[in-house]
This record gives sequence, structure tokens and C-alpha cells, in this order.
Amino acid sequence: MSDVRLVVFDLGRVLVRICDGWRHACEIAGVAVPAGTGDFDESTQRRVDEIVGQLDSGRCDLETFAREYAPCCGLQPADVIRLQQVYLRGTYPGAAELLDDLIAAGVQTACLSNTHDVHWRMITDPANPNYLPLDRMTHRFASHLVGMRKPFDEIYEHVERTTKLPPGTICFFDDLEANVAAARRRGWQGHVIRVDADPIAQVRDHLRAAGVMR
Repeated sequence: MSDVRLVVFDLGRVLVRICDGWRHACEIAGVAVPAGTGDFDESTQRRVDEIVGQLDSGRCDLETFAREYAPCCGLQPADVIRLQQVYLRGTYPGAAELLDDLIAAGVQTACLSNTHDVHWRMITDPANPNYLPLDRMTHRFASHLVGMRKPFDEIYEHVERTTKLPPGTICFFDDLEANVAAARRRGWQGHVIRVDADPIAQVRDHLRAAGVMR
């Protein structure tokens, strides 16, 4: 019998497709990548991380984010907003069915995602192509709503406190090693989802190995 009582999912690159980065989003949105733009230098990367953190934790809105982020990559604020509007690429095939199968197995489910209001509204709107039935989940933890982000300990502690479950009974899936490592340090069963293979199949393989489903 499995000791897993709660299965927690990151959203981007686990249940929902997203762009590979801002340049990929530029291609999708039809926004020209500024000439001579390469990878961010160390100082610019720190600034980008700070700005993204403010957006994801709900400390600024998309318009403010766009004004601050645009100079870092040589774009106009309107372009940055457009990139965010196309960044989600729809749910992975089988994502909703996976949630249904976990419900049928009697296991609690949750999302734990670094996200912001615009993307959250897309994912939770039944009329949007990016819709995922998050209302089927037992719990929903979005960084901009709880004011905390991965991989900081406080958001994992928040999940434990809210669900009232022992860390060892929580199984977590994320595409970023840092986020999974933080969960494992708390005693969660953490698994990194590779971006070069079907994420839903990877999740199912891990859950079968853990005895959660057949």
C-alpha cells in the first residue's frame, strides 16, 4: 500500500505547456527579438529574477512588471505584455484524465506553481484554450495568491500547514531541480520532470512505482 496521501504538481512544463523562454515567446507572438540581444549578464539576470519574483509573489501587476522587464531585454512594455499573453501553450494531453484517475484512487491532489494573475485566469477559465480543471484538485497553491514562491521553504511549509499532512506523505512533481531539491529537504517525495519527454507519462510512471496507481 502506498504511503502517498497528496500528489502536488507544478503547472508549467508538468501539466501545462509553456514557451521555452522569452525569445520563443517572441516567435509565437510575432515580436522581433532586438538585434545583438544575447543571454543576460550577471547583473541583468539578478534584476530579471527580482522583477519576476515581484510578479509571481503578487507584489506588482503585469503592467508594472512589463515596464521594469522591458529594458532588460530591449523590448517595449507592450511587447512584454504580449509575450505573457502567449506564454501558455495549452495543457498536455492526458492532464485532466490524470487528475480524474488520482481522484478515483482516493488520493488528494494540489498544484504548487510560481505564477501570476494573468496566467492563473487563463488556466482557470473554461473558455480559454489553456483551461485546466483545477477545481477538481483538493488544494490550489499559486504563488501570487499566497505571497510566497518556490524554492523558498516558507511555501512548502505553507502546504504542509494547510493540508495537515506529514511531509513524507507528499509526492511532488516539478521541472526545476531547485524546486524539487527544496521539497526533498523537507522530506517530501520529489521528482524532476524532464522537458525532453512526455511529462504526463513520467508522472504516471513515478506514481505506479510508488503504488499510487496501476
